[in-house]
Amino acid sequence: MKVKVISHSSNEFTRKRSQDLQRVFRNYDLNLRTQEKDVEYVCPLNTVKLDKMFARPFIGAMDGHIDVVSCMAKNPIQLKEIFSGSMDGDIRLWDLA
Repeated sequence: MKVKVISHSSNEFTRKRSQDLQRVFRNYDLNLRTQEKDVEYVCPLNTVKLDKMFARPFIGAMDGHIDVVSCMAKNPIQLKEIFSGSMDGDIRLWDLA
């Protein structure tokens, strides 16, 4: 009976320092990975979508709290007003318009 054994050297998988990146082995043969072309199209497409989603213009900063803002709430009656409370006990009403 013949048994095939895969053996790897531990030097290839261990890092010399803790700051070194972990080595990743990949097989880029397109015959083995038939969906590689689709994955290579979807990854950049998702990146562009995320960039567009998070690329909103900076509207303004709500300066005035001395300490860290711990909570925010909107006014249920008027949509342009927001309440914010900070850790120093200060509650402020902001007019977003």
